[in-house]
Amino acid sequence: MRPVARAFVALAVTFVSVVLLGSSAPTSSTVEPMCPGGSNPSADVVLCDDFEDTAFQARWALGSHFNRWPFADFVLCTGDNFGFKSRCAAWSNLLIFDNAWGFWGYDSRRSFPPQAEFYVRWYQYVSSPYAWGPLEDKSVMLHDQANTLVAYVGTSRNHLPVVPDSGPGRPFVANYQDVDVDETGGLYNRVNRFQNQGRNFTLQPGNWYFFEWYLKLNDPGVSNGVTKLWVGDANASQSAETLRMHYTDMRWLQTQDAGKRFGVVRLTVYDQRCDIGPNTCPPNGPAILAQSHRWDQLVVSTSPIGPMGAPAAPANVRIIR
Repeated sequence: MRPVARAFVALAVTFVSVVLLGSSAPTSSTVEPMCPGGSNPSADVVLCDDFEDTAFQARWALGSHFNRWPFADFVLCTGDNFGFKSRCAAWSNLLIFDNAWGFWGYDSRRSFPPQAEFYVRWYQYVSSPYAWGPLEDKSVMLHDQANTLVAYVGTSRNHLPVVPDSGPGRPFVANYQDVDVDETGGLYNRVNRFQNQGRNFTLQPGNWYFFEWYLKLNDPGVSNGVTKLWVGDANASQSAETLRMHYTDMRWLQTQDAGKRFGVVRLTVYDQRCDIGPNTCPPNGPAILAQSHRWDQLVVSTSPIGPMGAPAAPANVRIIR
């Protein structure tokens, strides 16, 4: 594994010192029908958070880079348009240099019942202005509850011109278990997976976006897991329902990971590798980046979720436009 990858995994393990707290459901007027407390709750839904109440610190394990930012500000409610179709949203805060090669602010986690096949849906806002990291920007991450598995949807990964489906603001999926090891015969390194449906989508600062991520774990050591990613304009349901990525050869679990399941969702932004960009790391660049991401309407379910306000899809069915 590359030094950067090892360092970030070490950050993940270090964060375990913050105790993961319970997953009690929020109560608010914006609860979606399928969520606990909604008008038609679904047994398939294992986590919902719309960040509309004041009890988020009882649900999220919160960290802050150098303890710079107060945990009470992880959720902010500042005006009618702060959250997606609501007043409040979680956010990443201003990003602080990590004294190595990147910037991050808040690092927040919430546990859910471990799953082998599930969907994660959220809405995400990119501040304006926003300068993408010279290599990548992490976003919504998944771990097992022992923090030995790492996978995430990032908002940007740039391997241009070698990988034409990559680039600034291009969402992608990273899987830190899918690396060259003896059990694969050293055949490949498939950590980063890019949009592959001929409908590449690029995020623009100043907008809200819809994300839905599907994962199905593989047989341990066998590359037969699945991932799908839908990304689109949060205000256009047709765009939101467009499939951008689909792979059926994922190796989420190495042989040694038999029995593990994803069971923690993590919100953070790591604007990575300023050391490979001109004048972007201190002392030649700023110590704090005046930019952030926001998240809202987070749902984890064993069945498809879809955009807010859309009719629930039948199990294992997704309309692809």
